[in-house]
Amino acid sequence: MRLHPFLPSVLLLFALLSACAAPPPPLASANVIDALSGPVDASFARAYEPMEFVFPQDHGPHDEFTTEWWYYTGNLTGEDGGEYGYQLTFFRSALAPGQPQRASDLAATQLYMAHFAVTSGPANEHRAFDRFSRGAGELAGATGEPLYAVWLEDWRAEQTGPDSYRLTAQIDGLEGLVALDLVLTESQPLLLHGDRGLSQKGPEAGNASYYYSLVQMQSQGAVTLDGATTTVTGLSWMDHEFGTSALSGDALGWDWFAATLDNGAVLMFAEVRSASGQPQDIFEGTLRYADGRQVAIRPADFTLTSTGRWTSPTTGIEYPAGWQVSFPAYAIDLTIEPLIPDQEMGLTFNYYEGATTIRGTMDGGVVSGRGYVELTGYGSSQGAFQR
Repeated sequence: MRLHPFLPSVLLLFALLSACAAPPPPLASANVIDALSGPVDASFARAYEPMEFVFPQDHGPHDEFTTEWWYYTGNLTGEDGGEYGYQLTFFRSALAPGQPQRASDLAATQLYMAHFAVTSGPANEHRAFDRFSRGAGELAGATGEPLYAVWLEDWRAEQTGPDSYRLTAQIDGLEGLVALDLVLTESQPLLLHGDRGLSQKGPEAGNASYYYSLVQMQSQGAVTLDGATTTVTGLSWMDHEFGTSALSGDALGWDWFAATLDNGAVLMFAEVRSASGQPQDIFEGTLRYADGRQVAIRPADFTLTSTGRWTSPTTGIEYPAGWQVSFPAYAIDLTIEPLIPDQEMGLTFNYYEGATTIRGTMDGGVVSGRGYVELTGYGSSQGAFQR
């Protein structure tokens, strides 16, 4: 899914305030409808039909579309045997298609925001940070050739070889240094969502995005939390999505899940919540088996039930915490739980992005795994929708 609800409005406000000043104040009332409703500028490209991806170029930016993001999340195991999670995400939002016509190095039509978070199971801690910049003067940007890279200041994801990447980020938090330094290596073919990478976001023509994932990337390096560094290994997941689209109807937000199972299967699915309490049939989930077979997941293919609740002591927002999900046609039943309860991204806007642990059954066999969950649109006027 990954159609981030607040990106256009937050970055537009940031641009109006100043591309070099401090980030904008928290948007307590921001929600999906505010950010993604209304007319779409006709000067931007739209996603009407599947495209032929060419790499590494298509890992890079697509400035003709309004929004784009590179979402890295990972589940890691430390040398201490503890479980860790991380998020490093880069968002691009366009004020106008393409690059600026003015010669100034600071002229920009593209604005960037980045989110960085580390979760420690052993310490029961989660730290999250954000940054903003104009896409000019080497402050922030993305390239697709000769090699792929995306960055905002010294937070960076860059290609180091045909199938390898390095992620680096660090910041001095209130409790000490928080940092990430990982090498990721592709181990599986990329995962095209929807119709060969064309992911519908509504029934309207062109209300779609291009969406693919790199999954089961072997990951090794180090994470630092509150000044303590731990050597880690594990698996990472990267979502890359770009388009000019909006949520349809009375959608309020979604619960998005990625799961990597120990039998080699990977699974992405989401449930879109609405003000009316009815499901929104506007996404394509994906199940890929260990042998490479891939099937599309529709909302009617599964039932999702939350098994607990957690209320943020910082924002007062209540989120679901723990889920049972069943895919009867594929003989899959899973229990998904947060690695730790508090993985709220209490940044310029609030949402939840956190590492999960997974157990259950698939095709009659016992499975376990790890993954990530994203919860958006909570804290406004909606309740938690359950099908």
